[in-house]
Amino acid sequence: MDVTEVDVTETSITSRWLQRDQTALAGVLPRITDIVAVEGEGAWLTDAAGRRYLDFSCGIGVTNIGHCHPEVVAAVQRQAAALMHTSVVAHHPPSIEVAERLGRLAPFFDEPQVFLCNSGAEAVDGSIKLARRTTGRPGILCFRGGFHGRTIGGTSLTTAKPVYRERYEPLLPSVHVAPYAYPLRFGGDVAATNGALAALDELLTVQAPPANLAAMVVEPVLGEGGYVVPPVAWLRGLRERCDEHGILLVFDEVQCGMGRTGKPFAAETFGVRPDVVLFAKGVASGLPLGGIIAERRLMDQWPTGAHGSTFGGNPVACAAAIATIEVMERDGLFDRAAALGRRMVERLRAATAGNPSVLEVRGVGLMVGIELIDGEAAHEMQQACLARDLIVLTAGPQSNVLRLIPPLTLTDEEADTGVTILCEALPSQP
Repeated sequence: MDVTEVDVTETSITSRWLQRDQTALAGVLPRITDIVAVEGEGAWLTDAAGRRYLDFSCGIGVTNIGHCHPEVVAAVQRQAAALMHTSVVAHHPPSIEVAERLGRLAPFFDEPQVFLCNSGAEAVDGSIKLARRTTGRPGILCFRGGFHGRTIGGTSLTTAKPVYRERYEPLLPSVHVAPYAYPLRFGGDVAATNGALAALDELLTVQAPPANLAAMVVEPVLGEGGYVVPPVAWLRGLRERCDEHGILLVFDEVQCGMGRTGKPFAAETFGVRPDVVLFAKGVASGLPLGGIIAERRLMDQWPTGAHGSTFGGNPVACAAAIATIEVMERDGLFDRAAALGRRMVERLRAATAGNPSVLEVRGVGLMVGIELIDGEAAHEMQQACLARDLIVLTAGPQSNVLRLIPPLTLTDEEADTGVTILCEALPSQP
């Protein structure tokens, strides 16, 4: 069989699946590629025609220990054969064990307690209810460029792209948006810290009285907003203002948590203590699980029955999370993420130096962004990578940031392969 015949066969198999997809599934759900995936292993996806792709997307930051890790698969199989669901009818050991393990991953909390749900968006909505219930205040302050989910509550806090809000207003009332400390746009860390905090103080003075605010909800590293790593001084400034005014500081770590920044949570990476941490995505290797972590002194103010979930903390998802955390801790994947991320950033910065199409290479741990001059350049680079069997995503309001989210289990060889492809796919210099 020659190359042309192989290409025709691959196209035919993929086309048939895509036609059935278009008939059966609602078109409102977007897909980033036309890959029809049938198998995942480690850092690789295989499509219906047998073509393999190096996956630097991790299902948008979900498969942090790779696709179908054998220990997670085994844990899921064991739990599915024993108990699959209880809802609120009964307690079950996997939920207790995973809550204990998550609490230990948050050493910045005294007596941590966990509420389990199904997704990041549910965790965000739950945190709004927790903040309003415990403070008696209605207002929520969020930050420009943030992404907090697709529910009405999450959408109300999301400003990463206009498409997320278009034709859905009115959204939740009493939501205020302040600038995010974006060093590239402000002109450096100091200017970003000072400018963003000054704008926040003005907002608190003229529009959002602190006495009305229940919480500030912030991504410690912007995800959909462009993989922006803010200055630590800015995060400390948020903590100081929350302390001064009795406002809860909520870290939405749905994308940047679970080892992505080189520690279990970015709060520890940056050394800034929130009042509440939200998690999901990478916690259960692809099974639906999310939640809220806070100190017992706060959770005790949330009365029994004031919030709940039918499927949250499902036994099978909890078993997957326990196995995922065990692998991360045993295999030293937090340190691995930090070291490998530094290596990738250094090589990419060297390769892009002087390229006028590349504005910045930045990152923390295995959360790396390449900001390009515009969305067209980013799209072309993304497609060039895909043609070379590397999956990467874009981010940012103009979709001009290439975001790299490989698994923490990535080998040195796989990392080098991915970076080589990225360098080959860079926009050519005039």
